[in-house]
Amino acid sequence: MRIYLIGMPGSGKSTLGKVLAERFQYRFIDMDSYIEQEACMFIDEIFQAFGEEYFRALEKNTLKEFLKEDDLIIATGGGIIKDKSNKELFNGVCIYLNVDTDTLKQRLEESEITRPVLKENTVEELFLQRKELYSYFADYEIDNTSMESAIQKIMEVLS
Repeated sequence: MRIYLIGMPGSGKSTLGKVLAERFQYRFIDMDSYIEQEACMFIDEIFQAFGEEYFRALEKNTLKEFLKEDDLIIATGGGIIKDKSNKELFNGVCIYLNVDTDTLKQRLEESEITRPVLKENTVEELFLQRKELYSYFADYEIDNTSMESAIQKIMEVLS
């Protein structure tokens, strides 16, 4: 089985994904890190050099690669939902980690990761642009204000 975690930047996809992978004894993949390794560039460098459209194509190709593997927890990039056709490549369970914008802002302020999409949008603007798309992709919507509570809910829905 493949479990896809979607949500806003700062929603906890990578942090929660690592814990879930341990619990399920699955391999964990952070898509953004995977793409950075494959491209030998950071995400913000890819955006600067080639643009967002190019990066989104890399995401789609990466999703296709994962179709060959099983027993994966995949923390997707926050914008994977911008291309509705990516839903067809989510061959597994898709969990939307929902987090309120105040919590997102706090987490993002504490993070050292550069988020190119937040250079042109506020967290609130991005959330409004993407909320419906996250719901469209999701098999389950889980509140991730508390990681332990979110993990417990995910374990319940997947058992």
